Amino acid sequence: MTESEAWAAAALETTVLQLFSRNVAQFPQQPALADGDRTLTWEQVRHEVQVVAAGLAALGLQLGQAMLIMAPNRVEHWLVDVAAAHLGAVPSTLYPTLSQDQVHYAAHHSRAKVVVLDSADQLRRWSKVLRNASDVQHVVVLDEQAMVSADERFRTWDRLRELGEQRLREDPELVQRASTAIGPADPAAIIYTSGTTGEQKGVVLTHRNICFAAAALHQATQAERHAPRICYLPLAHIAERMVSIYAAIHDVAHVHFCADQKQLPAVLARARPSLFFAVPRVWEKLAAALRDIPADQRTPQAARRLRSRLGLDRATWPASGAAPIDRELVELFSTIGVDIFELWGMTETTGCATTNRAGANRPGTVGRPVPGVEVRTSDDGEVLVRGPLVCAGYLEPDGAIRPATDADGWLRTGDVGTVDADGYLSITDRKKELIITDGGKNIAPTLVESALRAHPLLGHALVFGDRRPYLVALLVLDEDAAPKWARERGIAFGSLRELAEHPAVQSEVAAAVAAANDRLNRPEQVKRYRVLAHSWGVEGGELTPTLKLKRRVIHEKYADVIDQLYST
Repeated sequence: MTESEAWAAAALETTVLQLFSRNVAQFPQQPALADGDRTLTWEQVRHEVQVVAAGLAALGLQLGQAMLIMAPNRVEHWLVDVAAAHLGAVPSTLYPTLSQDQVHYAAHHSRAKVVVLDSADQLRRWSKVLRNASDVQHVVVLDEQAMVSADERFRTWDRLRELGEQRLREDPELVQRASTAIGPADPAAIIYTSGTTGEQKGVVLTHRNICFAAAALHQATQAERHAPRICYLPLAHIAERMVSIYAAIHDVAHVHFCADQKQLPAVLARARPSLFFAVPRVWEKLAAALRDIPADQRTPQAARRLRSRLGLDRATWPASGAAPIDRELVELFSTIGVDIFELWGMTETTGCATTNRAGANRPGTVGRPVPGVEVRTSDDGEVLVRGPLVCAGYLEPDGAIRPATDADGWLRTGDVGTVDADGYLSITDRKKELIITDGGKNIAPTLVESALRAHPLLGHALVFGDRRPYLVALLVLDEDAAPKWARERGIAFGSLRELAEHPAVQSEVAAAVAAANDRLNRPEQVKRYRVLAHSWGVEGGELTPTLKLKRRVIHEKYADVIDQLYST
């Protein structure tokens, strides 16, 4: 058996719990989790996981039952997730921005018996579920000050631990006995995908899916053991779950938590991770520190200082995914010696399915398949994926799992792309999002939108033109960059609306659109546009929790604006 065959065979027969036990046995004193000034070794993590798992068992959490979590990135979130897995339960983290109706759907769909919440904000989002009849029997609240309810279902974190310590005194082998009964084919997590249309699907990932994906990512990135990484994106995001929970356990990594993304630059500079995944919007925020430096001052020595100041001096796999990243942004980071590796994947592929990497980086593509994965395109250009990291399927309301693949094991991803002669994949658009003009031209809106967002003044752009004679665009100013741009030019403003209407801003946006059009062919060029007077976000419904555009929602919300652009 070759080395490549050996790791793959081992990954197929491994569970997350076996990897966790290996870490405790071989590296008990190595740091595992860090949250502010608090650091836990693998031995300390094992103790906490045992106590919390026993506490969950005392609440009645059992093999195969779902447990829902809505909490920020913190040690307790990680611990309760892994603890539930030790019982054979199936944890699922929900995005903290979900509406009450979305929470209600997930709770009833998963039939969760135990729910873990963090604060008063999460309790408000769960009020509809907890008021109405549901399967929820116990609610664990991490923030004791938020627990004002007299509902007998509520428990504090400390009370959960007390229950666990009591159960372990009565039955010291409880958790060990439960974990040894779990096999590679058993479900390990449910990930609810919001989707760009707002439709939720519960993607079921098995231990085999997760362990193979973690091992394949390790083969692609060659991550060093014990190296730091940062947990800052919501743990409902498959990329964050892989990097900070599953791949972290596989790689025996040291996870640093960042609950507030505004603190990311400080945590990044302190932790200096080796693997760092970010969506394009995060890279755009980090780029603010580079844009003010004249090109002639970006010397090798200055580049080293900048990499260190940003916390990227040890990054061997600084990666970007979830949406296209602008070429100019990639080139900007390359001037200080940071090569951003684009990747591609989805929840159904347990995260990363293709990636660029050191020694195999082709900018403009999302890389080649990670080891053990096959990628091809269908006759109509849809990207198909096959391999052990493709999910078990979708959870049905009755608890059944509906396969996500065809009879030959291929997953139809819904993305449109091409694979070149060397195996590098390029994603051009979502199959359902392609614009077909009334002249029959097929246009990928993400390509045009990426060109528009190349200007730092613009935070979001949506292009419209299906069955229309030309393209129009809705543009949104960047909430951070636009005010900074205005202040540097002495422009007085009191709100984003005033800024959007200011003549200097309008002139700069016009120049940005013209520059974008110069990069595009004639059918792709934007003929008319509108700078909107307010921002887009998850709460407003324009963005998914992973910051993708909800096109259908935006089309409906701004239908009158779009009509005006075609009537003027």
